[in-house]
Amino acid sequence: MQRRDFIKKAMIASALPVAAVANKDEKIDDYKVQGNSHEPEFKVIDGKVVMNEGHSIVFSMCHGCTTKCGLRLHIDDKNDRVLRSVGNPFHPLANFHWMPYNTSINDALIATTRSGNDDQRATVCVRGAMLPEMLYSPIRILSPLKRVGKRGEGKWQTISFEQLIEEVVEGGDLFGEGHVDGLRAIYSDELIDPENPEYGTKRNQLLSFYLYDGRSDIVDRFMKKSFGTVNHYSHGGICGGGFRAGGKIAHNAGGFAHTKPDYEHSKFSIYWGTAPGNGGNPFQKQAKMVSYARSSDNGFTYAVIDPTVSNSIKYATSDKARWIGIKPGMDSALAMAMIRWIIENEKYATNYLIQPNLEQAKLAGEIHWCNATHLVITQKGHKDYGKFARINDEWQVCSQSGKIQSYKVNEPAKLYYKGKIDINGEKVAVKSSMQLLKESAFKHTMKEYSELCGVSMDDILWLCENFTKNGRQVSTNVHGGMMHTQAAMSTYAILCLNTLMGTYGYKGGNVNASAGTHKFMSGRYELEKFEGAYKPSGVNLSRSGKYYETSSEFKRKVAAGGTGYPAQQPWYPISMPLINETLTSHAVGYPYKAKIFINYMTNVIYGQAGLETAVKDSLKDSRDLPLFIGIDAFMNETNAYADYIVPDGLNLENWGMPNALWGTITKTSVVRYPAVTPRQDKDKNGTPIDVELFYITIAKKLGLKGFGKGAFKDKDGNAMDLDTKEQFYAAALANLAFDGEAVSDISKEDAELSKIHRVMPKIEKYLKKEEVAKVAHVLAKGGRYDDYVTAYKGDKATVKVPAPNPASIYYEPLGGHRHSITGEYMPGTPTLMKPVASDGTPLEKFFPKSEWKYLVSSKKSNAQHYYTIMSDRMRSIHPVNFVRISEDIAKEQDIKTGDEVKVVTPYASAKGTAFVTNGVAKGIISLEHGFGHTEFGARTHYIDGKPALRIEGTEVGINHNLLGLLDPKRKGKFSLNDWLVGTCARQALPANIYKI
Repeated sequence: MQRRDFIKKAMIASALPVAAVANKDEKIDDYKVQGNSHEPEFKVIDGKVVMNEGHSIVFSMCHGCTTKCGLRLHIDDKNDRVLRSVGNPFHPLANFHWMPYNTSINDALIATTRSGNDDQRATVCVRGAMLPEMLYSPIRILSPLKRVGKRGEGKWQTISFEQLIEEVVEGGDLFGEGHVDGLRAIYSDELIDPENPEYGTKRNQLLSFYLYDGRSDIVDRFMKKSFGTVNHYSHGGICGGGFRAGGKIAHNAGGFAHTKPDYEHSKFSIYWGTAPGNGGNPFQKQAKMVSYARSSDNGFTYAVIDPTVSNSIKYATSDKARWIGIKPGMDSALAMAMIRWIIENEKYATNYLIQPNLEQAKLAGEIHWCNATHLVITQKGHKDYGKFARINDEWQVCSQSGKIQSYKVNEPAKLYYKGKIDINGEKVAVKSSMQLLKESAFKHTMKEYSELCGVSMDDILWLCENFTKNGRQVSTNVHGGMMHTQAAMSTYAILCLNTLMGTYGYKGGNVNASAGTHKFMSGRYELEKFEGAYKPSGVNLSRSGKYYETSSEFKRKVAAGGTGYPAQQPWYPISMPLINETLTSHAVGYPYKAKIFINYMTNVIYGQAGLETAVKDSLKDSRDLPLFIGIDAFMNETNAYADYIVPDGLNLENWGMPNALWGTITKTSVVRYPAVTPRQDKDKNGTPIDVELFYITIAKKLGLKGFGKGAFKDKDGNAMDLDTKEQFYAAALANLAFDGEAVSDISKEDAELSKIHRVMPKIEKYLKKEEVAKVAHVLAKGGRYDDYVTAYKGDKATVKVPAPNPASIYYEPLGGHRHSITGEYMPGTPTLMKPVASDGTPLEKFFPKSEWKYLVSSKKSNAQHYYTIMSDRMRSIHPVNFVRISEDIAKEQDIKTGDEVKVVTPYASAKGTAFVTNGVAKGIISLEHGFGHTEFGARTHYIDGKPALRIEGTEVGINHNLLGLLDPKRKGKFSLNDWLVGTCARQALPANIYKI
C-alpha cells in the first residue's frame, strides 16, 4: 500500500474529525469542514447544541466484540448512511466516569467536546470505530442462498424467503440427494433412543448455535420454550468457558458467576491470561481504568501474567507494572506457589476464613463467607468420600475450642483440622477444607513450582508480597487466555487467592463481574413465561450439566458386573452447554446424532482449536448431517458447509436488548435500534429478512406456542400478539423503562436533538400511551444506566457479590464425584495439574519434549476480531499477524525477523513471517488471533453462476486454531479439551518451527 493511501484510510477510520490547514496564517473557521473531514454532526452556539442540516446522532450498542460498549453514531440523513462511530457519554464502558442518566443530551454532548475532560470523553476502540464500514461491505450476503452441488463447494443460488421457509420446515428431496427431514419431522415427542430414555425426544436433534448480539432473546424463546431442544449453545466453550467454569467452582455458584477487579480503587491487580486493552471483557474500559490508575499517585501496581507481552505493559511504566512470562499450561503451578507462600507465612485474611456461616461472618464484620472451616470426609472407601461431613444434613466444623458442631452455630471455627469424628455412630476420618488446601499446596516446594511454570523466584515473591500487603484492595483477574487442558483448575487456584484475602465485595477488591441489567423480560409484559411453554429435557450432545452415573449406559455396565467406567466419551457434570463438544459428538453418534443444525453468527470451524481437522468430513457429508442452515450477513468458515444461508441485518441496522456486561459496577442496560435502513432483501410483505423474521415465520408455520396470536400477556392479563420483532422489542423496552423506579418521560429538547421521532412509529403502535415517552427516553440515550454515585457505600460495592453459598476452598461437586473416564475422584481443592489428555494421561507421553521442542500460545488482538478482517481500514492499520518467537528459539533455529517460517504441530502446520522478540517467554511461539481466514472474503464463491464474496487480503496470516490438537485418548476425532470441564484447549500446543 502507498503511504498516501494508508494515511487517507487511517484518517477516515479515526474516531475524531481531522482538520487540514492549507495556510498557517489563515484563520480557521471551527464550523467549516477542513481538509477531507466529514461535516460535523453538530455545532455549539451559546451553550446549545445545534444539529447541522441533514445530520443526526443515534446512541447505540456496539458489537465489534462481545463487550457491547455504547456508541454515538453520526448519521447522514440524506444518504441514509452511518459516517462515524464514537462513544456514548451515558454508557459506563465508554467512559471513565459516565454522565448521570438525567443529564440532557445537550449537556452530555457538550461535555464530550471539552478539552481535558477525559473522564467523560466517551470513546470506542478501533473495532467500534470501523463498524460503519461493514454495513457497506461488498461481500455482504443480502439474499437467501441455497447450495447447488456438494457441500462446501461454494456454489449457491438465490431463492425467495418463502421458498427457504417452506423447504427447511417441510423438507423433501431438496438437493437431488434423497429425502431430507425438515423441522416439522423432528418436532416430535418420540424418544430418540428407547434404550436410553434420558437422551430425550427427537426435538433434541435440532442443534442450535447462537451469539449474544442483543437479539438472542427471540432465538432463546424459539429454541428452548417453543420448539424445545436442549441443544442450544453459545460460544463460551471455545472462548472463555474454562475460566467461567473455574469461576463457578471458586464462587460455588449455581450459575457461572465470576468477579472482576474494582479497577478504579485497586492497589494491586493481577491480570492472568488477560490484559487491559487486549483480552478479557471489558476491553477498552479496563485499559482506561488501568491507564488512569498507573498515571495517578495512589500507589497502584499491577502484573500481567501471560506467555506474551502485550500493549498493556510498557517499559515506561515498569515501576508500576510487571510482565511475567509464564509457560503455557502451567498457570496452576504459579497459583499454587502463591497459595503455599500465603499459607506458610500466614498472610491470609484470618477473620474472613474462620467464619463458618454468613450470619456469623456479618457478626464478625465481614460481608461474605467461605467454606475453609468445613469438614470433608477423607476416609477411603466411605460411601460419602470427598463429600462434606453432614449430621442431620448440616455441614460440620470444629469450633475454636475443639467441639465438632454444625456450621450454623454462630462462632468462629478452626481453619486446620484433621481427625476422626462421629457420624451416625461411625468414626470417620475428616479434614477441614483449609487443611486439604494446605496439603495440596505443600506437595511441591516453591523452587519446584518456579521451575514448572518458568517464573523466577524473584517474580513469585514480588507477586506474593504485593498481593498480601494491600489489605482488601487486591485482586486477580482471569479470562480466556488460559484455555488449555487445565483452564478450570487453574482459574480455581487463581481465584482462590482472592478468597484467601477475603476481597469479595470490597472497594478496590473483587466486585461482581456484572452489576446486571434492568429487568426487561417481565414487568409490564411477561416475555419470560407463556402458556404452553415447553421445558426442554434430556442429555445434550455435549453431555454437560449431568453426572455420567445417572445414565442408562452406566447402570447397564454396573448391572453386568463392572464398575461402570469408563464412559464411551467424557461427561462434564458442572459445565455449561459446550459448543465445542457438539459437532464432534454428533460425528461419532454419541450420545446421538443431530438431524438439523442452525448456526447463527457463530464460527466454530475458525474459532475452535482442532475442530476443522476433527469434523470437516462429517460436515461435508449430507447423509451424516442432513440439514444445515447458516444465518449471517457474511460467509464464515462454518457456514461455508451450509445448505442454506439466511441473510441478516448488521449490528447498526438491528434492534438489540441488553445482556449482563462484564466490568460494570452499576446496572447497565444498553439497547439498540436501527440507525439506518437494513440493506438485505425483503419477504413478500416487505419485511427485511433477518434472524427474527426467520424464527417468527417458522414458529408460526409450525404452530408453536409463544409466537403469533396471543403469544404473551401484559401485566393485566391481556393477550398480546407476536407476529413481528417490533412487538417483542416494544414490550421489552417498556419493561426496561418501568423497572423499579421508572425513567422520566423524554424532554422536548432531548426528543428534538435525538430525532427519536424517526424510529418511534415502528413500535409506538404496540405501546400503551403512558409508555411511549419513557421508551423514547431509553432509546434516545441508547439504554438505561444507573449513576456512578450509586456504585459504592463506604468501603464496599453497592452490588454485593452473591453469598447464599460460601466461596470454595473445597468444591464438593468435583471432589465428591468420580471422573467419567478414569473412575477416580476429581480434585476438590486447587491443585497443580499439568496438561493432560481426557483420561488424565500427561500430554508429554504422547508428544515428548525430545520431539516437540516448543509450545504455541495464542493471544487476543487489540485490533482485529475474527469478524473484522473484512474492513479495508482495519487491514490498513493492522494487515497481518506475525509468528512471534522468543530469542532462544531464534538462536537455536537461526531465524531472524522477516524470515518465512513453518510452524508444525502434531496434526497440522502453517506458514508465516517471523518476528523475534524478548516479549515472548522462553521456548514459546506466540500467534495473534483474528487472521488466516479461508472465508470472510478469502475465497471466491459462485452465486447464480457468478463469482462473488471475494476481497483480496483477508486470507493473510495464520489462524492458530488450525494448529490445534486432537485428543489422543478418545475414540473418534475429538479436539483436545479441558479434562475436567470439557472446554476447548487452544493453548500450550506442542510444536516445532523451521525456517523456509
